[in-house]
Amino acid sequence: MIYDVDIVSVPARPVVSLRRTGPLSGIGEAMRRLRELVAQAGLVADGPMSARFYGDGAAGPDADWDVALPVAPLPDGSVPDTVGEARGDWVPLHHVLEAVHRGPHDQMDDAWAAVREACAALGYTPSGPVTEVYEVTRADGVPPEEYVTRVRLPYAR
Repeated sequence: MIYDVDIVSVPARPVVSLRRTGPLSGIGEAMRRLRELVAQAGLVADGPMSARFYGDGAAGPDADWDVALPVAPLPDGSVPDTVGEARGDWVPLHHVLEAVHRGPHDQMDDAWAAVREACAALGYTPSGPVTEVYEVTRADGVPPEEYVTRVRLPYAR
């Protein structure tokens, strides 16, 4: 599949995240747990769930990743430091190379290749965790062929 890759400005926003080390097969359960923690804390989700992959992004038994959910800030503009075993944080404004994948999550290799190739072609250096933003998922009641995932690679010039 051929992907368009765009340079996108990602605005600063508060998130609650749950970090894990282990196989990526645990992402779904971590997402469910994060939604529970956010609801128990009385916070309001304010955007789609994402997963961030740290280090080399390898998908082995020791993969380093987290799931993150944007939340509305509290009335004073803050986000709690801790939410159960999750943590609150502000993700700063940053720029990414982005491709939009439509289809099952296990078929995103070409999207990732496209953003990595664009990064190299532009002479940029990957900077920070790579991210998948899950805009349309099983939770929306659609089959995998209709999933929409934004594949994001942060960069430095």
